[in-house]
Amino acid sequence: MDKKPRKHRDYGDDGIYWDRTNRCYIGAISQGFDPDGKRIRPTVRGKTRDEVKDKLKALHAELDAGIRTPVTYTVEDCVRDWLDDLALDPQTVAEYRGQAEKWIYPKIGSIKLRDFTVADAERFFRQIAKHLGKRSLVMIKSTLRRSIRRAQKHDLIGKNIIDLVDLPEGQPGRPSRAMTEDQARKVLQTAASTTVSAYVKVIRIGAAKTAATHAATEDNEIACRNKPRNNAPIADVSTDVHDATCRTCRSYLGLDDSADDAVRLEALFVVAITLGLRPGELRALTWDHVELDQGVIHVWRSTRRDGDTKTPKSRRSLRLPSRAIQTLTAHKKRQAEERRAAGQAWHENNLVFCHEDGTQYSRDALNYRFSKMTKRAGIGHWHAHEGRHTAVSIMSHNGVPIQDIADAVGHKSTHVTETVYRHVIVPTIRGGAAVMDSVFE
Repeated sequence: MDKKPRKHRDYGDDGIYWDRTNRCYIGAISQGFDPDGKRIRPTVRGKTRDEVKDKLKALHAELDAGIRTPVTYTVEDCVRDWLDDLALDPQTVAEYRGQAEKWIYPKIGSIKLRDFTVADAERFFRQIAKHLGKRSLVMIKSTLRRSIRRAQKHDLIGKNIIDLVDLPEGQPGRPSRAMTEDQARKVLQTAASTTVSAYVKVIRIGAAKTAATHAATEDNEIACRNKPRNNAPIADVSTDVHDATCRTCRSYLGLDDSADDAVRLEALFVVAITLGLRPGELRALTWDHVELDQGVIHVWRSTRRDGDTKTPKSRRSLRLPSRAIQTLTAHKKRQAEERRAAGQAWHENNLVFCHEDGTQYSRDALNYRFSKMTKRAGIGHWHAHEGRHTAVSIMSHNGVPIQDIADAVGHKSTHVTETVYRHVIVPTIRGGAAVMDSVFE
């Protein structure tokens, strides 16, 4: 009996075969040879022949559409390529990179981009939602969406599956804070003084006489914020905080600073708390934008990559409260002395707030100085942006209309003011600089 002839594939047909090593079916499409003579043969894998056939059909559709996804091109490669092409503020890019390296690369970075599915993405977001707030989830989703969109532009993928992903709620974020009027007043008083009024004595925690001594308040709250062990004996040592030996306490309170160091940035705190400038606007403020004779400050620049403010509405001119005029006048004289002392080492950037050699503060350097002053005032750790929240809180509490507050702090609309600063908004009437003069008389 004649055997039935075995059917062979025609030239150019797809091949499907069983891979014994990986125990799966592999489908391959032959596309000829590249200029170097290497065979072009994209492959797909599946547990069954039918699954491989479906994947081959999808691959043919992509190839017909001009899409050429390298076999080894992963989600991590896709995100890195997008980050390398970004032309944004370096700090913004650094934030994107940090999130990608901490969350995206370790969890889904090794997945092949063409195999990345909606189910993979939603599983990923459910995992990280156990640790992150909604804002972080939105930023990570934006990173993935924009990265894959770039891959689409370069014909590396056909569909952006991130557009189909619904984000989970995530963890509740830390609520933004604003100082009370009393706390803000303490900070400004401390910035204007060489003494440390909040800390009135020195204590020793523990029985050992060689233990470090700490600057403390009347309630035995110590400047370095260390918490004593339960039942640890506390002994009063002195009423002069300069006798404290704890290096952290001394650093936080500026006990080793000179009198000039203690008050050289009083104007910074006055401007931050009374006008609500963004930290980037404070760092980029120059003297040609400060009219002390007219009592006006022009907020026209920031530390963003292009040097412009965050939004067009952020470009604004503000009337200075009387206290701000006084402190800025004294600050300008003090800075002139620093310029003469620095000589040729001075960097002529015309900055209002800067290092002793005229160079610009980094974001961390500004936050460090802001936090150091709030700790010195006895209200704990606060960063520079919370000075902006404080300004909104004080203006609102003292009757400034919501529209005037939005204009003063450079918000695009009152919606931003109401949603981001809703914890401090109280609807009333009056004007901003006059209110600050009455509060900080």
